[in-house]
Amino acid sequence: MAAVNDVLSEVIDVVMALRQAHHAVPDSHELHAKLDQLFSDARTWAELLVEADTARGVSALDYMPSVAGRQPPHLWHGQVSDDEVRGVVTGQLDRLAGHLGAALSEQDDDRAREVLERINAELQSHLDVLRKP
Repeated sequence: MAAVNDVLSEVIDVVMALRQAHHAVPDSHELHAKLDQLFSDARTWAELLVEADTARGVSALDYMPSVAGRQPPHLWHGQVSDDEVRGVVTGQLDRLAGHLGAALSEQDDDRAREVLERINAELQSHLDVLRKP
């Protein structure tokens, strides 16, 4: 479950970055709607991972800080372009994909594997959308 918790920790970091990205992109931009959907999915991913931990009798937050206990990153100062936001968010998602790949390669729990595979598929879909200008 350590690998699953690494993924959860990375998802929490993604959620924090998406909050900043959401504020950096004007509501009228197409990217804003994509970030909204990604933020919603990332929150769902965190919930699924916590449920997977709970099903195994583990409390993930015993091993890592919650969102409230983390120092939020300062990704941008002042005005930023959609491309800059897209680049930072894509980088965060690529890092998450790396953690997912590692967790999947180590996973022997069928329920956790199912959750990780779902997250990976949805993540790849978001990466495909974000990489298209």
